[in-house]
Amino acid sequence: MKKTVNKIAAASLVLASLSFSANAQSHSSKLATHTGPYFEPKIIMNLGEKISHGESTLEGDTGYGLGFDLGYSINEYFALELDGTYSESDVTETLSTGEIEKADASFYTYGTNAVLTYPVSEHFILLGKVGYGYEHEDLGSLGIKGSEHGANWAVGAEYSFNPHIELSLEYEAADIRSARGDSLQLGLIYKL
Repeated sequence: MKKTVNKIAAASLVLASLSFSANAQSHSSKLATHTGPYFEPKIIMNLGEKISHGESTLEGDTGYGLGFDLGYSINEYFALELDGTYSESDVTETLSTGEIEKADASFYTYGTNAVLTYPVSEHFILLGKVGYGYEHEDLGSLGIKGSEHGANWAVGAEYSFNPHIELSLEYEAADIRSARGDSLQLGLIYKL
């Protein structure tokens, strides 16, 4: 249910930004547009999720980590990216017998994205991402390790301070069943 709500929310944000952009005047400027390579270190906050695992339930707490995007802007509206993250959080396993065990968990993700951007003003840019990613998880003392892959998407905004530096905020979701859950990402983009 939570995944469906997240998908609807993400789709609504993308549609709202597209309809806004269809009615907005073009505000292209040297600040909001860029072609060429860029690098973006990020701070990640995982929101956690409750999932079934065999006869038990896994529930991830809020977790934190670091990540990066390495991209290339083809024009002011489209870019391609490689990304990676590392994060940690606590995960609680509830067995069918009612027994509860908590462990430290590590999550590694990497993938590729197509990025659609729209400069709304001289400083603000709306963005949407669609891609494919891989996740490796290690749930520590619970003895659960594994990998999964699937589609991912994100919506967000960027703020240009100058022609070479932008601040970004994104909400990212994925079609990967994991106690990690969706994430909020705060990044600083360096345009080379």
